[in-house]
Amino acid sequence: MKKVKILLVAIGGYGANYIKELTEKNVTGVSIEGVCEVMPGIRERFPVIEEQKISVYRTLEEFYREREADLAVISTPMHLHYSQARYCLEHGSHVLLEKPVCTSIEDARKLEELEQETGRFVSVGYQLNYQRDVIKLKEDIRDGVYGKPILMKAMQAVRRGSNYYHRNNWAGKILSGGWEVNDSPFSNASAHQFQVMTYLLGEEREKAEEIAEVTGELYRANHHVENYDTAAVCVHTVKGVPIYYYTTHAMAEKKLGPVSEYRFTKGTIYYGKDFGEGPVSEYVAVMKDGRIRSYGDIPKGERLQKLYDAISHVREGGRPVCGVQCAIPHLYAVLELAKLPIIPIREEELEHVKEDGESFCHIRNLREIYQTCYNNQWMPSEYGVHWKKEREGEVMV
Repeated sequence: MKKVKILLVAIGGYGANYIKELTEKNVTGVSIEGVCEVMPGIRERFPVIEEQKISVYRTLEEFYREREADLAVISTPMHLHYSQARYCLEHGSHVLLEKPVCTSIEDARKLEELEQETGRFVSVGYQLNYQRDVIKLKEDIRDGVYGKPILMKAMQAVRRGSNYYHRNNWAGKILSGGWEVNDSPFSNASAHQFQVMTYLLGEEREKAEEIAEVTGELYRANHHVENYDTAAVCVHTVKGVPIYYYTTHAMAEKKLGPVSEYRFTKGTIYYGKDFGEGPVSEYVAVMKDGRIRSYGDIPKGERLQKLYDAISHVREGGRPVCGVQCAIPHLYAVLELAKLPIIPIREEELEHVKEDGESFCHIRNLREIYQTCYNNQWMPSEYGVHWKKEREGEVMV
């Protein structure tokens, strides 16, 4: 069995998952050729680096001067993705790149061209795309089991506070160090439930449906955040299918959803729906004739299935189910939303709390508001919220 040589680029944040997976699970047939990391104290944080004598480099240039890698796993901040993925491709490595793929459509297209030129792939880390139940669901949609799509919608909220926004220099920012990052719950933490809808509608196994039009309402509850922290989004695909998505970091509840509803001419597919015994964490389809189809008996795969798939493709050939093209519709939506105004929410509509030394900003009654908007495909303004400042120059407290 071919041993796959792996370079881990950034392990201080999300990338910690990869070094833990590869070392604690003793994944066979691979070797960690090096770690590229600028964070101080990384050896103390991960003793396995010394135990397994893994070399640590500060730059990609340093690594590739000494070694080579079959697969580079990149978990750096999003504004570094394009330049680093490009460098690794040009130096002979396939790439597993965390989402989003990069920060511009132009750079994403360049990565597609580089894949062709180098004969290497770029796999993008939207993990839902790699789940086996999602892949099977997509196959059934493509095979016409559910007929034609009518409407897709989803909702997911994860509360985030001061620790989240202070963990680095780009969280919640529009720009960081002169780079456009557009970090928000829609672009980052809660991106998956939106992106997977475009993936499921793609006509090919490794394609996502492109987006033609993006509208929505963007709000900022936490005045320490530069970008929006609350969004209600409506897009239309190139084939005219409406997709609605609701997400926020400013809800009192720690978590809402994910819930999804995909309407087709022959039936409706649900995720997170309560059929009488609590929300189900699986896809369940209710057909027009009353039949029920469940995807709960399909093993989803490994938690980091994207990593195992990338290793397999390096060794045996093949293409990732989520390549650069699958990431472009979501990136397009992020960039189109960046053109819309961000509405600061009036102070009297907010509450500020502290828990375990962390500060949180909540929009009052947001769970009820979002649930109603989700049920009816409304924007918050259609619900009748009074979030917007009423007069010019009103100061946020």
